[in-house]
Amino acid sequence: MDLEAKCQALQEALEELEESRNRYAALYDFAPVGYVTIDDKGCIQEANLTGASLIGIERSQLIGMPLLVYVTKSDLKLFLDHLRRCKRRDEKVITELSLMTKNGAPIQVQLLSAPHKSTDGRSRFYKTVITDITQRKHYENELARLDRLNLVGEMAAGIGHEVRNPMTTVRGFLQLYRDKEAFAQYKDRFDLMIDELDRANSIITEFLSLAKNKTADLKAQNLNTILEHLSPLIQSDARVSDKNIHFLLEEIPYLFLDEKEIRQLILNHIRNGLEAMSPGGELTIRTFRDGQEVVLSVQDQGKGIESNVLEKIGTPFFTTKDNGTGLGLAVCYSIAARHNAVINIETSPTGTTFFVRFPVPEPPL
Repeated sequence: MDLEAKCQALQEALEELEESRNRYAALYDFAPVGYVTIDDKGCIQEANLTGASLIGIERSQLIGMPLLVYVTKSDLKLFLDHLRRCKRRDEKVITELSLMTKNGAPIQVQLLSAPHKSTDGRSRFYKTVITDITQRKHYENELARLDRLNLVGEMAAGIGHEVRNPMTTVRGFLQLYRDKEAFAQYKDRFDLMIDELDRANSIITEFLSLAKNKTADLKAQNLNTILEHLSPLIQSDARVSDKNIHFLLEEIPYLFLDEKEIRQLILNHIRNGLEAMSPGGELTIRTFRDGQEVVLSVQDQGKGIESNVLEKIGTPFFTTKDNGTGLGLAVCYSIAARHNAVINIETSPTGTTFFVRFPVPEPPL
């Protein structure tokens, strides 16, 4: 009887051990971060499902592969330095770098590696935690970009009025002399000077729009109504360049908007889209609700945006146009920020779509 009881107790202990092992395996495999174990040569010995999912490779295919195979070329030196520091120091090492996923898209990750020795002490291996920080990096870049916009705006606010006052005086005298009979033969030159002063004034206005502390005159309005009022101007711009505009305006709730600023944001995006296309191209302007957001999208049929250009979009003074100021999209980002909106971009060789996502007020208006 004692033997039978002992066997029963042993069986129960084994079952509890198996349950505990399964719970640990589930925690290991479905942790919110990737876990990999790499040997002294940097080859993967173990990996959890999250780690395999981050890279987009089956776990069985990861085992035995050098981790550096999945590191982007630009960050190979960073990874090799990470391994060297792990070998030199008996402590945790942290490095931020980019991994290349199976579909070719890079993700930004943080590697945290801790050195360990095998039970016999003859070999070393490294337990590494892989955390996806792509979204965090995106937010950090957005904050840095907004800080740059605000700095430019504050500088412009400090000198804008001082520059505008003498410009207004000069413009007034140019108009006065242009209309005099004695200077009739120089009318074209006076018109050119006045146009250039007006262009300089519009650039100063764009500078001032970058200031973070600029007050927005927010009122309950419908984005579709603003687009409908702008439609004749937009259609006129398209006809002049032999391009087409297509509106897809769905039913959307009211938002708190500064109409003047939103008109500027819309026109900047639409004119950029028109300029990106060849004659005969179609620009699609759409509004729709997506959960707790109202989305304005402007989709062109241009050639897309190259990756090295995409990462600089919205930076003051960055432009790919011969006669551009590099302020149009920077102003759009500032206007979006004042409306708590976010601008996203999707691009391919067949065109680019800008999405402006506005939060829906709670409670709805």
